[in-house]
Amino acid sequence: MGKCTICNSRKGKRRCKATATLICSLCCGENRNLEECADCSFFSGRSAGKKYRKVPYYSTEEMAASPELENISNIIETSLCEIWAVDSEHVNDRTVASVIETVLEQYHFGAGEPKIENSVLAAGHQHITLAIKEELGQVPVEKLVKVLSAVYRSIQRRTNGGCSYLQFISNFTGVYPGKTDRPLPKI
Repeated sequence: MGKCTICNSRKGKRRCKATATLICSLCCGENRNLEECADCSFFSGRSAGKKYRKVPYYSTEEMAASPELENISNIIETSLCEIWAVDSEHVNDRTVASVIETVLEQYHFGAGEPKIENSVLAAGHQHITLAIKEELGQVPVEKLVKVLSAVYRSIQRRTNGGCSYLQFISNFTGVYPGKTDRPLPKI
């Protein structure tokens, strides 16, 4: 197996339809576009061109040093746990990361209200945007986006697949399948 033809530093493991060569997964993810990659199995049209890891975010230190940012984060993470608590059979770390992506599409990328075909993601998006409107309506959009992005990065850091991130944050939110102090939303 040869090196990636784009970065020339990692092994090229994916056959790229755009370059007709082998490229690494990192370059594949960073260089996707609708015109050349639409029929590729690694391409997801919803996230095409949107680099969620490049959205401005607050660092872990900034989050820990600010009670205001921690409060915003707690509201978002409680909503994520509520989504999980309602449908733990279909919701996992990847699901809540996708929910955050839909919210970032709306608030950061300016996509407006997204059309989501997956019913679990649609319900999750509806639930978290309702929480944002009701509890975080006074927070400037730039600040909200940076906290959402910090939460997104936290999911990426803490997940081992399955529900490891959700199980971790449920220790702080008190919301998890089978136990909650708040009435659960109807999703």
